[in-house]
Amino acid sequence: MKLLGIVILYYPDDAVVKNIATYLAQLDELMLWDNTPVTDRRDLDLDSLGDGRGKIILDGCGENLGIGSALNKAVAYARANGFTHLLTLDQDSCFGERNFESYLRAIRSYGEDKAAIFSTNYFIKSQQTTMYPPTDSVDEVYSAMTSGSIYPVSLFDTLGDFMESLFVWGVDCEFCWRAKRKDIPVLCFKNILLTHDLGYQKKKRRLLGKEVFPNEYGPARSYYNVRNGILLHRLYPEALNLKSHLRYHFYKRVVFIILYERQKFSKLWALLCGYRDGLRGKSGKWK
Repeated sequence: MKLLGIVILYYPDDAVVKNIATYLAQLDELMLWDNTPVTDRRDLDLDSLGDGRGKIILDGCGENLGIGSALNKAVAYARANGFTHLLTLDQDSCFGERNFESYLRAIRSYGEDKAAIFSTNYFIKSQQTTMYPPTDSVDEVYSAMTSGSIYPVSLFDTLGDFMESLFVWGVDCEFCWRAKRKDIPVLCFKNILLTHDLGYQKKKRRLLGKEVFPNEYGPARSYYNVRNGILLHRLYPEALNLKSHLRYHFYKRVVFIILYERQKFSKLWALLCGYRDGLRGKSGKWK
């Protein structure tokens, strides 16, 4: 296995360097693609990674290209430089001690050359629990998040590249659902934990006597969550229940924004624009 990793940076803090240190040693190279606008970029202390610094490729074009486009830069680099597998990671994700080594051993044992998308279980920091019960099993799941997934590079010849027009939300799900239609499984190694967070949960609240934990996304992310859900439902009606999606990402968000969140007007406007553009079939970057 010749393994390339990619981390997409967007206004990263210093913790990203510590996160990188949990998996860098097992990678052949790591691409850091910076989606932060060039005027807001900051230098990271990559020299603290020691000899591993030489494995890191810094790239970007000075603006936010979205997730799909950045991932496809890594796919192109992997193809051009003879990599067999691609690991995709979020900047705030990290592995526990030796967990990444165990992940790679498990993939090799299962069959690294098999046509499959490999993924981890997740320890969700904000909820202090795992996504799936940790068991010593490899199970097929319907989709996997970008962070922690490993793709054989040959899959992109079969399935095509990541869907750039979604820009942010749903890029990982769409690729998994596309694979599913080609009978290519998404496999989860449930005893491998990647520490990760879902959404942007800041504070638990009380609503009608119940505890709620709203995702306080910014305006842009709120827009893409709604719009892309509508677009993906049209493409994969068997995979995405639109009523459930809108109940969580639109109707509940309206309530949470009004009751708890800042930037009320801009977030509510973003939700309405996302709903409108989804119905119109509009994709790409929200302008």
